[in-house]
Amino acid sequence: MGREAVSVLGALLSRELLERVDNVDLKLPGMKAVDYGLAPGERIRDAITRSWQRLTALWAGFRQAEASLALDETGTSLTRERWLLPLLDELGFAGLPLVQSLTVNDGSSDSTGSKDYAISHEWAGYVPVHLMGWRVDVDRRSSGVRGASKASPHGLVQEFLNHSDQHLWGIVSNGRVLRLLRDNASFTRQAYVEFDVAAIFDGDSFAEFALLWLCCHRTRFEADQPHLCLLEQWSQEAASAGTRARDKLRDGVESAIVALGCGVLEHSANQSLRARLRNRELVPEVLQRQLLRIVYRLLFLLVAEARGLLHPADADPEAKQRYERHYSVARLRHLAERRRGGDHSDLWSGLAVTMAALDIGDNEGQQNARTALGLTSLGSFLWSSAQVPDLADVQIGNARLLEAIRNLALVRDDEARLWRQVDYHNLGTEELGSIYESLLELHPDTNPDARTFELKRAAGSERKTTGSYYTPPALISRLLDDALDPVIDEAAAQPDPEQALLALKVLDPACGSGHFLIAAGHRIAARLARVREGGTEPSADELRAALREVVGRCLYGIDINPMAVELCKVSLWLEANVPGRPLGFLEHRIACGNSLLGTTPKLLAAGIPDAAFKAMTGDDKKHVSALRKRNKAERNARGQLLLELDYSMAADSAKLAAALRRIDEAPDHTAEQVAGKEAEYEEMRSGGLAQKEKLIADTWCAAFVAPKSSDAPAITDEVLKEGERLTPDQVVAMTQSDSPSRGSLFDAGVLETIQTLAEDYQFTHLHLTFPDVFSVPSGLHNATNPHTGWSGGFDAILGNPPWGRVKLQKIEWFTGRDSHVAMAANAAARKRRVDALEDENPDLFMVFNTDFRKSEGWSSLLCNSGRFPLGGRGDVNKYPVFVELMRTSLSSTGRLGVIVPSGIATDDTTKYLGTYIGWWRAIVPAQAAFFSNSSSFSSIRSTLSLRSSTLPSSRRTSFFVTLALAFSFASARSCFLSRLSSLSNLRSNHA
Repeated sequence: MGREAVSVLGALLSRELLERVDNVDLKLPGMKAVDYGLAPGERIRDAITRSWQRLTALWAGFRQAEASLALDETGTSLTRERWLLPLLDELGFAGLPLVQSLTVNDGSSDSTGSKDYAISHEWAGYVPVHLMGWRVDVDRRSSGVRGASKASPHGLVQEFLNHSDQHLWGIVSNGRVLRLLRDNASFTRQAYVEFDVAAIFDGDSFAEFALLWLCCHRTRFEADQPHLCLLEQWSQEAASAGTRARDKLRDGVESAIVALGCGVLEHSANQSLRARLRNRELVPEVLQRQLLRIVYRLLFLLVAEARGLLHPADADPEAKQRYERHYSVARLRHLAERRRGGDHSDLWSGLAVTMAALDIGDNEGQQNARTALGLTSLGSFLWSSAQVPDLADVQIGNARLLEAIRNLALVRDDEARLWRQVDYHNLGTEELGSIYESLLELHPDTNPDARTFELKRAAGSERKTTGSYYTPPALISRLLDDALDPVIDEAAAQPDPEQALLALKVLDPACGSGHFLIAAGHRIAARLARVREGGTEPSADELRAALREVVGRCLYGIDINPMAVELCKVSLWLEANVPGRPLGFLEHRIACGNSLLGTTPKLLAAGIPDAAFKAMTGDDKKHVSALRKRNKAERNARGQLLLELDYSMAADSAKLAAALRRIDEAPDHTAEQVAGKEAEYEEMRSGGLAQKEKLIADTWCAAFVAPKSSDAPAITDEVLKEGERLTPDQVVAMTQSDSPSRGSLFDAGVLETIQTLAEDYQFTHLHLTFPDVFSVPSGLHNATNPHTGWSGGFDAILGNPPWGRVKLQKIEWFTGRDSHVAMAANAAARKRRVDALEDENPDLFMVFNTDFRKSEGWSSLLCNSGRFPLGGRGDVNKYPVFVELMRTSLSSTGRLGVIVPSGIATDDTTKYLGTYIGWWRAIVPAQAAFFSNSSSFSSIRSTLSLRSSTLPSSRRTSFFVTLALAFSFASARSCFLSRLSSLSNLRSNHA
């Protein structure tokens, strides 16, 4: 747009939208002269010119008068009377009433539920206009100044808009700047459009004044209802355009990875890397992961530079300028817009200098780079050279690097037929989420001899097999209203609200790119910052500082996909980045694993159940039967043998929790300190105590899924007991030695089987993954959670967990792999074709059987282990099991917010879960009441009370509900159902 006096922060009105307004795009609503209240025949530009001529004359006189103010004067009356009121008069607000105060009432009949806001003016009862003096900073509190003493002028208006149902848009100005604000309660960061009025009139910038006039004219606010005004219509148009741009950015990230991959394989200096690809020392998937990390770095730099968060506040101005002119990604973007580049690799070398400076380390080159460029080390895996070892010495030609930057920095506007810059200043987590969705489907195809690198979509797409889903922000906001806000309110009401808020623990057990966690973090941080500011709207810096603390202390996530875990951390770092501070330590908060496949202290104490011994594909049924009898006898002897053991799960749990507390309490002001925390955490995880507890829990889970034949290691209850007998030192010796001294049962084959299965199935035991959240009492009867045998838990669990059957679906699996099998007429014919693959395509047959057995293993653990007695039934679907997992992972007063299909209330396999939680009696009336107000849902109104067998499969998955629940384990039933509503008929794969 090229308007230096116009700033856009957040997602109110995009720069692209403002450019359309600037060009008087008649495709936008309200852009005709009559829409601005002009008389027939009048032109918009003529009206703007008349306003400009009047105001430029007034500006000169006002500036002279302002210069004569005493040092202790704010200039409020002068600014209003001689400048701001005439300015607003030209914008159509003639005779703007002075109100001095506006009130928001919470609906109660008396005045106890009302709050006054010292806002100076109001237009027509729905537009707050807060006018301050020339010397009053809109972003800071000013003691003794009405309208700025308790909160900054900006914060005052923003808080008022957030709490008032009758006001949606507003204006705040001190004569120097004018800001356009909107109700921002559901947004995750500050959002406004700012016009630098002083720069516009001092710089004689008519074009920028024209944009101010077009955007802030009275007619933009007018409507029968606030949400129908033209500003709101423009905001929605900007959001729609942003969605289209997000899809283009997703494609751009894919293209950027390909460009970098081609650049690596093409450059003549990278002969060694091509050789390692050729002989499979380096596999394409590993190269793709490292290239993706380079893209993460570029995205981080694009965002940090755009937001001005890369350099510390005290950075040397010359060094900062040197970075911006010669080493910044912004410079690369500028070059990418104007040239194609050649074979030289000097741009990549410059980027490598920046990446090394941001990595931890103190070699001479890094120190010199930081000094010269004004940077500080950020640390973390994102900048670690150890995370991209195969790219450490490569070269990439300028043409390929600029191609990658071009794909990241620009998106094609097909309607306008031009390229637009991606607005990284206001990049949201939904953009990163969409990137993640695309990347899950891609797999590399490299040819080192032809020097080519491609990304191809695998059959079935990985988003189906890993169960990943993207959730629209509106759904997240709705869910947080019901599930998280009450938790925040309760914490804020404690005697020490600051510590209570920082003590909150929030989990997303299928976190993806971190969308729910970031939204939750912003809500907690906003309240924390307000508490610290005495209840007033905090500044952007205060919010950012609070968010960094919340991210480091309150947010927890698990995801089965390691790519998601990395992107979740990057997303959190982007949101919580504070200039001059390193990226926070998140390894103990964001875990990679399968949150559904694990065990609990209660299950471990009971030993391995006989239900673990059920034959799966490839098992010997007679051997399985024998193992079941053997296991039963061993388990029956468990009580006497436990008396002889010097083993206490409770004591080990307490020691692990104490170690984690020490890590959390350690300072993290420098990258070196964060690296120290990472090292200490890794030492704890690899230590004998943690390894022993993990081995015991993994052994329990492995018993369900291990191969069961005479030539396979037997994993029975006696093996579990032997693991309990081992000392931590013995466990370390076992895992680190090729031929350790072991007990007669825990031989090499057993250990290798357990470790392999634990890695393949990604067993995740919550009390071991988060020992600071769950504690194991000395006796099961002392546990606050009788279902699991642990105490503690999360204050809130949020998410949109994967939806889909666990059982492998043959049609879907073979689509893209073997169409002959996929298109078989029926199940019997399909089975015959699958059996024929053993001779016709043995490799595919083996891969299928491996995946099929793994799906059976999932089902066995979910349905037979006792972990999910309510949701793990029949042809199990993931979402009811996730709901049960979330239910049993809450604290005794925790709240759950989850998006699930409407089948949670109608499917036969979920009736036990529904009966326990207590929504059967409330769900149908609640939905019927909601649907009765919306004719678009009338088609399913009569089917909600029916069992799933009466609904077509497409109908069962087309609608979803949001559940916000609170539980009390003491009563063993749901305390209440605060809200159950259907928000849209989005299909599940869009959720």
